[in-house]
Amino acid sequence: MKEVLKLRTGEKIIIRHITESDIDGVWNNFNEVVEEGIYLPVLFPVKSRFEKQSWYNNIQKDREICIVAFHPDLKNPHNILGQCEISSLDWDAATHVGSLGIIVQKKYRDLGIGYHIIDMAIRESKNLNNKEKIILSCFSNNKRALHLYKKLGFKIVGSRVKQFYMDSKYYDEILMELWIDDYLTNNP
Repeated sequence: MKEVLKLRTGEKIIIRHITESDIDGVWNNFNEVVEEGIYLPVLFPVKSRFEKQSWYNNIQKDREICIVAFHPDLKNPHNILGQCEISSLDWDAATHVGSLGIIVQKKYRDLGIGYHIIDMAIRESKNLNNKEKIILSCFSNNKRALHLYKKLGFKIVGSRVKQFYMDSKYYDEILMELWIDDYLTNNP
């Protein structure tokens, strides 16, 4: 599946499944968000080629969904503007559930990229992996993400108070879920 998205900046990007050549761009985005220090409960960037390649190999082996926003006019590793991964849970009785994670490059936020890559990831999770439910979590102070998730139809199902400790501060974690059939009914 592939979709062309025209941003309000006039740029055209491609929303598609990840390819091996996207690895550096995906990890460039991840490390950028780690360095921001406010959206991921990760303290250190990923630098190891082995770790990056292993992550990609596991996605392929486990047939997990990773959708990227690819900018055809930018050079690698800056051509991947965002990514959305839906991974399987480790529990045998939860094969119908996928866990969503998303990252969008700072300068490309608020342009609709997040919405489109999540939308495609949800649809592909249903079509390719028979997922029925998507779960996610985010920091309670990430208002942009919470707004987007609610717009897509995710419901808050709980929170974990003081779940993360970073830069001498505690952060609460918000837990959300979405039933894919409900999503597809509301977004044919």
